Amino acid sequence: MTYKKIFIILFLIISCLTTFGRTAFSQQGTLKGQIVDGFDNVLKDVLITIKTTMETTKSDENGQYEIRFNPGKIDISFKKEGYSIRKFTFNIHEASEIPMQKLNLWKLPDTGGMFLVKMDDYKSIEYGEFFSERNDESICFFTKGKPTRIICPDESLEEGKVKMMLLDYSKDNPLVVGKKLYKIKEKDLIGSIKYKPREWEFDDLEDQYVKISNKVGLRYVDLEPGKYFYCIGEITMRSKIGYGYMFEVTTSGLSNKEEK
Repeated sequence: MTYKKIFIILFLIISCLTTFGRTAFSQQGTLKGQIVDGFDNVLKDVLITIKTTMETTKSDENGQYEIRFNPGKIDISFKKEGYSIRKFTFNIHEASEIPMQKLNLWKLPDTGGMFLVKMDDYKSIEYGEFFSERNDESICFFTKGKPTRIICPDESLEEGKVKMMLLDYSKDNPLVVGKKLYKIKEKDLIGSIKYKPREWEFDDLEDQYVKISNKVGLRYVDLEPGKYFYCIGEITMRSKIGYGYMFEVTTSGLSNKEEK
């Protein structure tokens, strides 16, 4: 084979590769967005990875990022040391510039537990217990321990209730999502079960739960002033003792009256 033929073949190969590369590149789109923490502070150096192509980038000092993608199924992850990992899977069929919604990465507390999300940090809610007392007709369940006091501004009350956000974090294991919130009655009573009619007399409250990751969840609740118990697991007719988180919601006005 002459040098002239070798040169022509190499020229054709390089031309094909260049054309293919330009075509593939032109068929890519771009995802653009911003990353903040749970308190709306921008997050720098968050690692963003698209699994299918292993395309990576990091957020800048304003929390902004841009990352290229190939149309089709996209598995994308957002990671930063000390923060919850976020992963998403979706399909994009067009190679275009797509603005993403602002993304929250929640800062992980130093320990696991239940935390009130305040304006700029967390307030840890203390661990509590419940125990049962039985007679011939029913079982009564009482809390044991001192509740964490949460003092809210008077103006935070809306129609007699306070909107609260609780962060549920399991440091070592996946979350137990079967938590139930009860309002504690007088004399630390959670509620009772009557044997014959098999009636559960509990003041249990609904909350809106959002799973952030396997170890982080958010619970949104509207609570009136009073004492509450977040039970881990279930209360059944066979329950004797159990665990959870105890807290008391009060307003600054009510708190000042109680101190006097």
